[in-house]
Amino acid sequence: MRTAVSLLLFSLLAAPAARPAVEDDFDYFVNNWNVVGLPDYMFGARITPDSEMLLAGGAAIQVRTGRGLAPLTRKLGKRAMEGWLPVIQVADAGGGVRYDVTFWATPLPDSRDWRKAFRWPGETENFLCWISVKATNASGAPAEARADVRPVPAAKPARQEFATAGKHTREYAWNWTLAPGESREGIARYTFYPISEATRYDGAPAGLWLDRTVSFWREIVAPAARIAVPCRKATRALLAAHVCQMIANDLGVVHGGEGFYDEFYIRDGAYQVMQLEEAGLDEFAARAIHRYMAGQQRDGRFESQRDQYDANGQAVWALWQYAKITGDRGYLERVYPRMLRAVNWTMRERRKAAAGSPFHGLLTAAPADGEYLWDGKHHIVGYDFWNLRGLLLTADAAGTLGRTGDAAFLMSEADEYRAAIEAAWKRAGVPYFPPSWETAGTHWGNTETLWPTRLFDARDPRVAASIEFLEKDFTGGYVEGTIRWKSPKMEDAIHPYMGAYTVMNTLVRGEAEKVAESFYWYLLHSTAANAFPEGIFYKRRFAWSDTIPHVTGASNYAILLRHMLVHEDGGDLHLLAAVPDWWLEEGREIRVERLPTHFGPMDLLVRGMARGVAVEMTGPLREAPRRIVLHLPESRPWLNARAGVSLDRRPDQKTRWDFPAVVARYRSSMTPEERRKWEALGL
Repeated sequence: MRTAVSLLLFSLLAAPAARPAVEDDFDYFVNNWNVVGLPDYMFGARITPDSEMLLAGGAAIQVRTGRGLAPLTRKLGKRAMEGWLPVIQVADAGGGVRYDVTFWATPLPDSRDWRKAFRWPGETENFLCWISVKATNASGAPAEARADVRPVPAAKPARQEFATAGKHTREYAWNWTLAPGESREGIARYTFYPISEATRYDGAPAGLWLDRTVSFWREIVAPAARIAVPCRKATRALLAAHVCQMIANDLGVVHGGEGFYDEFYIRDGAYQVMQLEEAGLDEFAARAIHRYMAGQQRDGRFESQRDQYDANGQAVWALWQYAKITGDRGYLERVYPRMLRAVNWTMRERRKAAAGSPFHGLLTAAPADGEYLWDGKHHIVGYDFWNLRGLLLTADAAGTLGRTGDAAFLMSEADEYRAAIEAAWKRAGVPYFPPSWETAGTHWGNTETLWPTRLFDARDPRVAASIEFLEKDFTGGYVEGTIRWKSPKMEDAIHPYMGAYTVMNTLVRGEAEKVAESFYWYLLHSTAANAFPEGIFYKRRFAWSDTIPHVTGASNYAILLRHMLVHEDGGDLHLLAAVPDWWLEEGREIRVERLPTHFGPMDLLVRGMARGVAVEMTGPLREAPRRIVLHLPESRPWLNARAGVSLDRRPDQKTRWDFPAVVARYRSSMTPEERRKWEALGL
């Protein structure tokens, strides 16, 4: 049942958009995969670009419609109900009949406690996958409608863990004669893992279980932090990102994807945990951070990908960040020894090079995934940056806990580490920070200079030079507003979520218009169901390795939007640091409620008025920031200034960045041949 809270929470999503066809229907990807599933179950049911549902046992469940029983195709597209719910909808029309196909997932109907089973696989890992096919006669004369649903061999090979799962054999078929305006509906039901009693759930009422599914997802996000902005696409994509995160979780552990990267990664997981924390999904965040403890090795180093050193610093950051967002001193006391063990490994490892070595004081050479340097012969800049950050954050934790001796020692060690980094940069002979100190590789961890915590001054010329090099020079510069990723096997690739780290650098540097532009290019690279990718072969509009929905891609989107609105920078709290100017126009509203921050929860209401902007704020409730800074464009006066909040004026943005605008820019860049090609695919 829809609660009053749920209706209030989602009322803004029903507001009309200026150009709903673009915001609702544009889909960048040829391979627009999606997934339906339940939080913390080990697997979800993936939906292929041709709208086949993949189940255990190697089966793809295919839907065919129309008098000729044609399979659904990529051209028909896919949308999520309300733009974010894991209820996937496909529409097909032809011969005067419209077919509306809906996919969703629920617990098994005979679960002892179906409410608990929605949230956690306490009784079984199996769940029920539903397919509704509704035919409506849109013509003025009687019409025949046909549809069927059947298992077919999956084009994508079954996963290894399903090799002995049995087979799905159930088929459904419907043939209706419809009067003008009449609708009929057929329901197909498949357990994710095959069972011997294929007809066991035939009597389960589809309408009831669809209502329960919608209510469950609304209710699970209702008490969490609320962020609603004037852009409907942006607001819905944030909710879809939260759903993506919860479905990909496996028994409380953050995983990188569903059907791909389906395992725990420390470095990706750190950003995923941050999304859960900042979303106010407290139970999910608490479970997720617990998994980090098992990632610590006997020598103190944190590791999830063999011999890759960035995880050590990122795990320390994840532990520190959780303490900052919760304010839980007891937790910090418990994890501080683990942080100390991790940085002790850093101190030992960076002393292995002899005093005369050009890499003295740095971490040893090691393989790198993100930088695509697998030979183990390069000294990775991002590894040094992340382990330096680990030292600094452990020193901060020591100070918080009153361990002044530890804090002083760790800061001294960090100063020595900085000196080694400075010397290595000078030897590299480039004005920016390279991927490795040998300057080889593609760019990854070397871009995380001001984010997620500052390692350098925002005005450091090397930070600016790094941003400029990536935007303009690296393998030809940005494409579609997005950073390049290069390897010998992956030409013409861009990488939106990795580029988000550079976008955050520009946010810290106060470049609001550049952030607004980058934000909308990020949104461009999503599906109509608001799912995000990993890397992209942009000439083919193809997410590599079918990595949609990609959980880190979703988390970096969620984090970017949150920090455009509310951003912690050391002891300072910045409000509206980098929002599009049109979000502040007369009649617009930005609403932030129950938002966790480093200083405690807060609410923020921003209303665009005829004469300027009214800002109402409650909190933060736990401690006072050193400064609270409100950022507004010069043309929008602050109508209700309050004590304790300073105003930072920035220039008005020269270009209006919104979703229709970025889609129009993208389409205008196409050649006539490309335009015809994408139109033929429904793109």
